[in-house]
Amino acid sequence: MKVTAVETLACDAGWRNYYFVKISTDGGVVGWSEYDEGFGSPGVTAIIEQIGKRVVGQSINDHERIFTELTCLTRPAPGSVIGESIGAIENALLDAKAKARNVPCYDLLGGKMRDSVRVYWSHCPTWRINHPKFYPPAVTDLQGVAATAAEARERGFTALKTNMFIHDEGDAYAWRSGFAVPFQPERNIDRRLIRNIRDHLEALRDGAGPDMDILIDFNFNARPEGYLKLLRALEDHDLFWVEIDTPSAQGLAYVRNHSRHPISSCETLIGLGSFLPYFQQSAMDVAIVDTVWNGVWQSMKIAAMADAFEVNIAPHNFYGHLCTFMNAHFAAAVPNLRIMETDIDHLPWEDELFTHAPEYRDGHLIIPDRPGWGCDPVEEAIRARPPRGTGGLLQYKRPAA
Repeated sequence: MKVTAVETLACDAGWRNYYFVKISTDGGVVGWSEYDEGFGSPGVTAIIEQIGKRVVGQSINDHERIFTELTCLTRPAPGSVIGESIGAIENALLDAKAKARNVPCYDLLGGKMRDSVRVYWSHCPTWRINHPKFYPPAVTDLQGVAATAAEARERGFTALKTNMFIHDEGDAYAWRSGFAVPFQPERNIDRRLIRNIRDHLEALRDGAGPDMDILIDFNFNARPEGYLKLLRALEDHDLFWVEIDTPSAQGLAYVRNHSRHPISSCETLIGLGSFLPYFQQSAMDVAIVDTVWNGVWQSMKIAAMADAFEVNIAPHNFYGHLCTFMNAHFAAAVPNLRIMETDIDHLPWEDELFTHAPEYRDGHLIIPDRPGWGCDPVEEAIRARPPRGTGGLLQYKRPAA
């Protein structure tokens, strides 16, 4: 069965857009994947539309050959949006290949190890602070933080992840200096920020109770000296992990060696070779793998390398429903899974865009047994919601004081 067309689609997803690859075949099978341009990756669509022409006429079975060919063609500029584009095509090919065999994608990955995957409620209550128009109820203070954590517990979730916030100026707002919100390129950590982060975590614990696992994401918002300052200030907190992004594997290893909390990292890395220095330096306790960017087949190789270094992995997943299903198949198939990220707060029209929504039970995501990813975008619904001109990180601004 050969590819006859590679198309891209996009739709309005509130504060960002959702993006999709559609691969058509001469056998009538259609393969889908979801990708992203909003997380600092403008231009992925243009690249897919260019390199996708090289895929037309090739067999859907030959995704490894296609990946290698596209890698060769783009070798002077590897990674980043190039890598994400190739990963998006790979994921759509996997969906088509599995559908042609009438099997779930996890069958192509060696079969599933588990029927359900423990998840953590990500961006809790981040979306309700940053984007209350799309994710009500709005959270503006520490009482709202506690109430959201209590909701997570009442809905059966056993883990949640949050971010860095300022609460002492009235309405809460996110601290994201690594993403120019505010624009403080030095990314220093001061006492006031530490005090606000402690207040935020204490509110989460008050609402969630003693049995909830709490994770916090520091992103790129500091340098190793600042991360250590934060970690030392939070030593008395019971944290499942602290998530840190840094381009320095050696710097991260130094931070990890001085932390009483487990460290997770690597969500922005693309390609097997990019992960290797972090494993060699024993830089993190959990490796976060973005299967949307890397491609699920390539992500299985990354997970295998992590396994060789005795490191568990966790999927990076904060996109739409299709991405959640793509990550679910990956999480079902890898032996060295720690936990899976998922967003529970969704758009009011989210379910209209997809044939299926994820099913959660007792803090776990149920692995579907439908062919392919077990979820397709609904083209009519996508086309009915034209994409925004800009979205994601490129449009986000700190609320006025």
